[in-house]
Amino acid sequence: QYVPSLNEHVIGKIIAKTQDYFRVDIGSAHSALLSTLAFEGATKRNKPNLEIGALVYARVSLANKDMEPELECISATTGKANGFGELKNGFLIKCSLGLCRSLLNPNTPILTALGEHFAFETAVGMNGRVWINTADISNTILLSNAIKNSEFLSAKEIKQMVKELVKQSEDDMEL
Repeated sequence: QYVPSLNEHVIGKIIAKTQDYFRVDIGSAHSALLSTLAFEGATKRNKPNLEIGALVYARVSLANKDMEPELECISATTGKANGFGELKNGFLIKCSLGLCRSLLNPNTPILTALGEHFAFETAVGMNGRVWINTADISNTILLSNAIKNSEFLSAKEIKQMVKELVKQSEDDMEL
């Protein structure tokens, strides 16, 4: 179970909403609160309209064992969105916290290898959730499986796996 820590980036699912807050499932013991004003450019008159079930990429702004965690969809340093906010389309997978930490490394072998062959977007949450989006749903599923399968592989094994997946997806295109 995820234990929220200050300034960690997380992916959450909106499970309830009121006029001023969204309640967000981040995989911790308590759901988190996300103020409707905790978005870039949000005002009392101009609030984001997120539906229940929507996914958000957010930063933990309050983490205390005695209180519900609080989230923000703005950077602590710039006050801008910087990639935070609603995650539209795409596919959410759950991974180990260790795999998520390794995916945050800019030189991680799996994302580097996949990036050589596929155009995609990812958001990695420190709460064991990874969001993947491509233009084609079959590629999204292919990338999701590749990322999950990469956890215990060496860099060489990852390159080989991606090579085989690319060949397989090209063969599927020909059918």
